[in-house]
Amino acid sequence: MTLLTIVQASPTPAPAPGAGLFTSPFLLSILIWVPVIVAVSLAFIPNPRGRYDALVKQIAFFTNLGTLGLLMIGYSQFENFLPTMQYEEKIPWLPSIGVTYHLGVDGPGIAMLVLSGFIGVVSVLASWGVRERVRSYFSLLLLAQASVTGAIVARDMFVLVLFWGASIIPLALLLIGWGGPRRVPAAWRLVGYWGLGTGALAVGTLALYSASGGTSFDMDALLKSALSSRVQLGVGALMIVAAATRLPLFPLHGWARDVLGEAPPGVVVIVASAASRLGAFLLLRVIVGAEPTAAHLLSPVLAALAALTVGYAALAALRSLDIRHTGAYLAMVPGGITVLGLAAVSPLGIMGSVLSLFTGGVAAALIACICATVAERAQTRSLAVLGGLAPRMPNATWLFVIAALSLLGVPLMASFAANVMTFFGAFKTQPIGAFAVAAGLAVSAVALATVLGRVLFGAPNSNPAS
Repeated sequence: MTLLTIVQASPTPAPAPGAGLFTSPFLLSILIWVPVIVAVSLAFIPNPRGRYDALVKQIAFFTNLGTLGLLMIGYSQFENFLPTMQYEEKIPWLPSIGVTYHLGVDGPGIAMLVLSGFIGVVSVLASWGVRERVRSYFSLLLLAQASVTGAIVARDMFVLVLFWGASIIPLALLLIGWGGPRRVPAAWRLVGYWGLGTGALAVGTLALYSASGGTSFDMDALLKSALSSRVQLGVGALMIVAAATRLPLFPLHGWARDVLGEAPPGVVVIVASAASRLGAFLLLRVIVGAEPTAAHLLSPVLAALAALTVGYAALAALRSLDIRHTGAYLAMVPGGITVLGLAAVSPLGIMGSVLSLFTGGVAAALIACICATVAERAQTRSLAVLGGLAPRMPNATWLFVIAALSLLGVPLMASFAANVMTFFGAFKTQPIGAFAVAAGLAVSAVALATVLGRVLFGAPNSNPAS
């Protein structure tokens, strides 16, 4: 079994009885364009003095809930271990240059779609407290969700670049309009780093297009072309840059602390999970899935980046005195573990990496969102001031503990299986990187224990505003 087959045919639930009855040829387009249509409609709904704010929130919620429900129907009928794209749509768009509107999903893709759909619902719930410019906020939130979904299911590299870049705009506007005191510099960092990644992805796409004959941007055609080792390495390096700006990976992580530290909780959920996991998904698709020479030659680079990212994030979280910055650093850890699995270039490591696309995305979203919510409700971000919140915030306490356990991948958590497969796969081929990531994860555990002990169970906060 080749690595490409493993990537395409990753474990998914067996089809439910009656699977295949849902045969809409436009399932993926519905998941993308219905939120776009609703977002545009919301922008033009008259809302004098916020009279219909509650209705706007409900429309956004039921839109995301409906698309998640539709997605789960498709997920239940997804063919198990079938090494081909499913729910494919392929329509010529710009035939003169070989661009097609080509969508499709396989095993990793359906896992990413479920993550994106779940996070979409959570992001609306986390945004329920928004009071200002509600129409604009939820319109942009739906557009961000749609662009991430489009990037997941795109099977044409030209279309992928468009969706990849399009996700920057609504997220940056959400940050500028509803972020914290340093929201503008944070938004510029997001645009700068993610713009760099989009540029690297575009250049890599053009290189693939040129090297394969310049006849088609279709991903299947490009990645199955007989490419020289030199082209594979060059494109692989560009894809690593594109992925590193998203996940983020050290040293292209400069946006993470500021963006996750200033964005409202609903935006934090999207940025820390589905939008960021696109980076690992790109590596899985282009390097591991289709460029065998680049995958083996660049695997030490990926292992080193994973080790540096987890180690840096863990130490930074341990030293941080700002709970939102701590959450931002800790949210980087699952991405490093996912990349370690890809660096293993082994069936077990890649299977763990595919599983961690979902489990790591949920863990990162939970930890970053809970830290943002605690800071918002306590009206302070200082860990020196926060304390004794468990009796006053019991629901947030349970979520905080669950998020911490999920991030660490302890037994009984879904991330445990992903971490076990990732580390066992990586120890065989990248032992130094695996040991370094394991050490970083241990430091992350210390940082989490410190934060939990201080914030939830430490001395009560004497700040009256809390």
